[in-house]
Amino acid sequence: MAPWAVQIITLLGVALGALASFVSTRAIERSRWRREETLRWDSKRLECYSDFSAAMIQFITIEDRIAAGIGLPTVIEPLGGESGLTALVNAEASVSLYWAQLLILGSPEAVTAAQHWRTQAWLIESFARGHHSNTAEFEAALRSRREARGRFYRAVRADLGITSGDVPADVGIRLQWGDLQQQLNPKDSSD
Repeated sequence: MAPWAVQIITLLGVALGALASFVSTRAIERSRWRREETLRWDSKRLECYSDFSAAMIQFITIEDRIAAGIGLPTVIEPLGGESGLTALVNAEASVSLYWAQLLILGSPEAVTAAQHWRTQAWLIESFARGHHSNTAEFEAALRSRREARGRFYRAVRADLGITSGDVPADVGIRLQWGDLQQQLNPKDSSD
């Protein structure tokens, strides 16, 4: 083989090696960028969901305290008067702020579930403001709000790819007065 043919073959080998190195490096960098971008948006969504959830819990706590203040069956420290309504208005403003972020970053399923949770919380607010007073309806509304909260958390966990299973529905729920009385004064099983 002629020396110039060997040199051309060598040059072609070096060129192919450089091209393969460039292509593989480019593919690795692009893949890394995609992973980092996904992680960044997952982190933003997690923060958004957490902020919205915390604002909702604050709103719910205040409305439950106001409801306790007007005699509805809850086992939370009552809150009444103008201070309660002012706190409720401020909490609703916080929920609205995080709602706007949720609309931008949340999955359609999480946004729908969040809206349902807000609607159920507003129903309890109508009791807290004295527009409704039926105890049975209030307890049913509390159950519906708890179920809506569970749907929101399931949607969020699905969106974030959390596959460890569902959180039990009664985790973090305040006991109702009857449940608390039963736990504090259990019936003697020897009767």
